[in-house]
Amino acid sequence: MLLTVTCFVAAMLCAGIALPAPVWALGVMLAVLGFCLGVGQPLSMTTVVQAAPDGARSTALALRLTGNRLGQVAAPAAAGLVAGVAGVAAPFVMLGALLLVSSGVALRSPERTEGAPSGVGADASLRPPRRGGWSRSSPRP
Repeated sequence: MLLTVTCFVAAMLCAGIALPAPVWALGVMLAVLGFCLGVGQPLSMTTVVQAAPDGARSTALALRLTGNRLGQVAAPAAAGLVAGVAGVAAPFVMLGALLLVSSGVALRSPERTEGAPSGVGADASLRPPRRGGWSRSSPRP
């Protein structure tokens, strides 16, 4: 839920940057926007880890980070193209719209059930013992 809220607030602020506003208001918007986007990064990594099966967590995180790197390469070029065609404010409005869509998708996503296994913060006694390892029923070596 926190990821959805911060994504929604970031969408509104990012689109709001395109509006004429005093410099101090832009500074406040950018500070809150940075906070919201900064909260989303670790939360999205946690979401990926929780959603991925135990054996595929590293692959899922690698795919997420690969998507981040591709976005870091492609976003400036795409923003320049959009700004050249539709004006300087258009990339901010477009990014705000994309963030709004992503927060809507996250809001409509089914919630995890209470009994579903979770990768982050799960109690070790609920996990199957690792091969060659010890469990709570056996004493530590």
